[in-house]
Amino acid sequence: MKAHRWIPYALAALCCAVYTTYSLVRHARVETAGYDLGIFDQAVRSYAGLHAPIVSIKQPGFNLLGDHFHPILVLLVPLYWLWPSASALLFAQALLFAISIVPVTRLALRRLGTPYGVMVGLSYGLAWGLQSALAFDFHEVAFAVPLLAFAMVALAESRWRAAALWTLPLLLVKEDMGFIVCAVGGVLLLKRQWRLGAALIATGAAAMALVLFVVIPYFNPAGVYPYWGRLSGADSLLQMANEPGPKSVLLLTLLGATAFAAVRSPLLLVAVPNLLYRFMSPRPEYWGTGFVHYNAVLMPIVFVAFVDALGLLSAARCGLLRFYARAAVPAALIVALALSVQRPLLQMTDPDFYHLDAHMIAVRDVLRLIPSGASVSAGDYLAPQLSDRCDVVLFPNLYHAPVDWVVVDTTRMWVVPAPAPVQLQALQALPSQGFHLVAAQSGIVLYHRWPVQ
Repeated sequence: MKAHRWIPYALAALCCAVYTTYSLVRHARVETAGYDLGIFDQAVRSYAGLHAPIVSIKQPGFNLLGDHFHPILVLLVPLYWLWPSASALLFAQALLFAISIVPVTRLALRRLGTPYGVMVGLSYGLAWGLQSALAFDFHEVAFAVPLLAFAMVALAESRWRAAALWTLPLLLVKEDMGFIVCAVGGVLLLKRQWRLGAALIATGAAAMALVLFVVIPYFNPAGVYPYWGRLSGADSLLQMANEPGPKSVLLLTLLGATAFAAVRSPLLLVAVPNLLYRFMSPRPEYWGTGFVHYNAVLMPIVFVAFVDALGLLSAARCGLLRFYARAAVPAALIVALALSVQRPLLQMTDPDFYHLDAHMIAVRDVLRLIPSGASVSAGDYLAPQLSDRCDVVLFPNLYHAPVDWVVVDTTRMWVVPAPAPVQLQALQALPSQGFHLVAAQSGIVLYHRWPVQ
């Protein structure tokens, strides 16, 4: 039993070290972007200065609470005071993901014993949804992962009040977390916890309505919630039923991570509303399995349901089901390792991952020429390298914010905030706007505005 006490923490510490190393090396390799690391860095930087979360990368003077509702970001302020850098956010995300390993592994150890418990913990630590989120900068949903892990374990252990208390803070993570809060309330109703379940559903629904129709429109320049257009209604669900495709791949990958055993547990119902509203969107990133952050919140739900299901299967009268329960744990670890072949953590086994090539070194050399506190229009992949020490807007400067410096990586012009041809055209127009070329190295160009005579 003593091993059960330290194994979850040891595994969490190991994964935290791996997650942090991967994230910080990736940032050093200039693979992070203004969308979204730079955005959150500016928001937390504003909070740390005791200001509203103004994010000029989105738009000069833009209050980020007019985009999404995530006041939980203020919890990062003490860390940012100690470490005022975008890297601090990457570390925080790695730590939050690692913390979620503790309750999941503890539950698995108690229910399954040491060997199987460790295998479940490793499978969860390598979960493809967590890896995908690590490869897509920092996002506020990092806070939801440990909250959900503790809430789901409380549900599995019939600690109903604790489950509700761990769930409620999700409403401060992002506006769509209300779906999960309501789903937990629904599971409580299934468990005959009538008052608690009804209260959680009412709270989740009321909070979502308040945020979507009042809070976010109040802070948004257009006075609306900006993402209504990303939902296309029930047509998308019907299309999924008639034409299995990437959405079905997501379901198969999600359930396959537990060798499909998780479907035996009613706790899996917590994931259903999240999946349904995402499937209502026509945008592939909402229901894909690639390097996006949307699937991270599903990992603690699925893996706690997995452990819960194994207990139910092990108690089945059918010998085949009992055998399946024993085989599902190593199978889940094999699946986690197999899915990692195409996931970011595999990069860490390549020595070249830790080597900065000439282009990455050139980025550092050029950015070093920009003084701290300067106003800069920067390309998307250069913005998070500057957002912690400069006032940054994205290039091209679509809102005509006054800037003294422009820095662009002409080899990496993504579609944000404008297509590459538009960015090239804006780059060519800089000399006529009073900017002169200061440096050009490995495709990175730096311009400075001529001093006014």
